[in-house]
Amino acid sequence: MPDTTPKAVHPPKLGLGTKLLYGVGSMANGATLQIMGGLLLLYYNQVLGLPAQWVSLALGISVLIDAFWDPLIGQFSDKLRTPWGRRHPLMYASAIPVAVAFALLWMPPAGLSHSQLFTYLLVGILSVRLAASFYEVPSGALAPELAPDYHDRTVLIGFRWLLGTVGAAVAAVLAYGIFLRATPEFPQGQLNPAGYPPMALSVAALIAASILVSTLGTHHRIPGLHKPVARKISLRETLGEVAATLNNWNFGVAVVAGVVSATSLALYTGLTIYFIIYFWELPSSSTLLIVLMGLISAPIAAAVAPPLSRLWGKRRACMTLFFASVVTTNGPITLRLLDLFPENGSPMLLPILLANAVLGGVFGTGGFILVTSMIADIVEESQVKTGRRSEGLLFSADSLLNKIVSGFATVLPGLLLAFVGFPTGVTPANLDPEIMRRLAYIYVPITVTLSLLSIATWRFYRIDASAHEANLAALQDATPAE
Repeated sequence: MPDTTPKAVHPPKLGLGTKLLYGVGSMANGATLQIMGGLLLLYYNQVLGLPAQWVSLALGISVLIDAFWDPLIGQFSDKLRTPWGRRHPLMYASAIPVAVAFALLWMPPAGLSHSQLFTYLLVGILSVRLAASFYEVPSGALAPELAPDYHDRTVLIGFRWLLGTVGAAVAAVLAYGIFLRATPEFPQGQLNPAGYPPMALSVAALIAASILVSTLGTHHRIPGLHKPVARKISLRETLGEVAATLNNWNFGVAVVAGVVSATSLALYTGLTIYFIIYFWELPSSSTLLIVLMGLISAPIAAAVAPPLSRLWGKRRACMTLFFASVVTTNGPITLRLLDLFPENGSPMLLPILLANAVLGGVFGTGGFILVTSMIADIVEESQVKTGRRSEGLLFSADSLLNKIVSGFATVLPGLLLAFVGFPTGVTPANLDPEIMRRLAYIYVPITVTLSLLSIATWRFYRIDASAHEANLAALQDATPAE
């Protein structure tokens, strides 16, 4: 029987408008991470009174469960056959549910016990993560197919990171600049319970709008995207194909590096807001300014990542940028512990932190742009070896172990806060400063060590520009097995 499997399709080169519209979708993720990553622990702990370790436990459990449904969604979208392609139906379907779930997460009923509040929090986070995965997994899987070229896909992913930063900045303005701004009653606006529900509704609207705009903006590319052949295979055959796809050296490197990095990132995400409020004793207006520095750093990162990739290759460039990020991100806290940094209240404190935020953002975002592009390069290498195009599976499976580890690590911020004796319902004025110093002495060595181990792991990644071009050339005449 003749094989009627279609040849691999390479869509025409993307225009600037499509790159921007594709990136707009990441505003949803940026806004979600900004608010949930920066404020959720603080809100449920300091405002609602749920013990920090309980909040961290809910966050950890949600990440663990989320890790397992991502590959299922990825594999499902890889095989999906509809008039709207493999990815877009799922992307459209996620917009309203994720917005509704996000809004409800910040509006728990009054009078709940600790156990009831914990349950509400856990169900709420799971709902947000599940609905968001139906957009994030297929949308991320679009990148390798939209931009097959080794360097052009770095530019496309740069737009994704750039617009994600814009989404985070808009959410931060809504939170710290409008709904949680300082008032006479609440000088630390983040501790004002009345500001959270309207903030949640506004951010939820932003999330839904960005998903719909991006999905509509890339809809016209559907005819040129890969169409898998319809076939029926057994569960055993499916599992065998999944194993063959994931049996890839460079994919293993990416997973190990990501797993180590995820632990460090979970600590950073959970504790940054505590350091801003209680270590630097900054108001919500200053928190907003620090977040808005991403609007400066992200465009620079998106601009410098592609030329650095051309100059040094993606691997060396990402390792260099990440190392610089480790130094800048942990520098201020380390210098304060050594009594070499301006005191709180000094007119120099905020300008230095803002400048450092810009530098750290450039280095960190630039590194993540290149890492995402490197993972995308594994798609064609895997397709050459297996005959199947499995972007959704590869991207979601890469996040699987990362999220498992992150799920456990998400518990760490709450445990560290409990370990140093951090009280609930406390303001910077009546907190013993020695508590934050003890926290810093634990936090910095852990995050620096983990970050350096993750950077060192990328040394074993093997796909460079020439290897990628060879993979593309091999696919020109290849007939996929699907």
